[in-house]
Amino acid sequence: MGLLVSAFVFSWSAGLACTSVRIKTTDGLIFYARTMEGEWTLKTVLGVVPKGTAYQGTLPDGAQGGLKWKNKYAFVGMFDFGMPLVSDGMNEKGLVVGELFLPGYAAYEPYESSEAGKTLAQFEYGTWMLSNFASVAEVRKAYREVRVCQGPQDMAGPLPLHYVVHDPSGDCVVIEFTAGKVTLYDNPLGVMTNSPTFDWMLTNLDNYINLSVMNTAEKQLKGLTLKQFGQGSGLYGLPGDYSPPSRFVRMVALSQAALPAVGADQGLNQAITILDNVDIPIGAVRGADGKEMRYDKTIWSVVADTANRRYYFRSMDNKNWRYVDLAKAFAAAKGIASIPVFIPVDYPDVTDQAKPLR
Repeated sequence: MGLLVSAFVFSWSAGLACTSVRIKTTDGLIFYARTMEGEWTLKTVLGVVPKGTAYQGTLPDGAQGGLKWKNKYAFVGMFDFGMPLVSDGMNEKGLVVGELFLPGYAAYEPYESSEAGKTLAQFEYGTWMLSNFASVAEVRKAYREVRVCQGPQDMAGPLPLHYVVHDPSGDCVVIEFTAGKVTLYDNPLGVMTNSPTFDWMLTNLDNYINLSVMNTAEKQLKGLTLKQFGQGSGLYGLPGDYSPPSRFVRMVALSQAALPAVGADQGLNQAITILDNVDIPIGAVRGADGKEMRYDKTIWSVVADTANRRYYFRSMDNKNWRYVDLAKAFAAAKGIASIPVFIPVDYPDVTDQAKPLR
């Protein structure tokens, strides 16, 4: 399949933000939730890719001369530039892969012409994992089998990415390429944002060891009693800004503090509720590019129900959630298909449902 890499004509220099979090229910269901932020208006569609679809990796010069493969597993995901390459997705086995930004740190493996046949561009690595693996355990064994190199920068810019992988067992890993080498981290907390690297994010949690879900008790001083102003004093100091370290701490704190959800409905609800805490109102994060003002926003959000194989999504202009049932989508697929992500919002009018109070 010829991939339209030229569709990547775009500047990725600013506004690189994403957040992901995992929710576990008491009955063992796993939900993955994720946002995509940026200053851009993407041409995102939700894609359905049946098994057997042919791919070939992109080399640093833009040539389609890299690794050839056919996907072993069908998958759905977010195609941000109308290409059959996902920035986030779930396959028929419930494996989820998210590509999140890692600006200032991501540096991929050096290209070697003798290794062209096993080479991928960094924006193809997530698609390759979704195509070929049924579990995080399989990814652990095989993540080094390909060579991940910097894709053509004249078309995509540097596109600094790292990768989070989840499966229905709750297992999770993070894969990062820095200084030309690849590192795989176990991710017991199931949270990932952006820069710095994942190991730094875990160390930074030590700064918030004082946080507690319990309200702070009164404190007696000589001649004065200090009291809390209201509920939530135990989480005083929880960072509320939109920087990657703060979003990481916030997602860890909230996902750990929330009462255990029971069943699919509660798990989905909890994933959506926690993810709402990193939704960026347009204008709350901004920066100047010369005389032009740039505004970050939450472009789209997804929640993957890995047990029931449902992939939920919504856009910045339409907060109503929709979903794709993977089994139905794959049964109907006769090739790569797409579903629009950005559609006009529809708020149901329920005025006629009013009934007299008895």
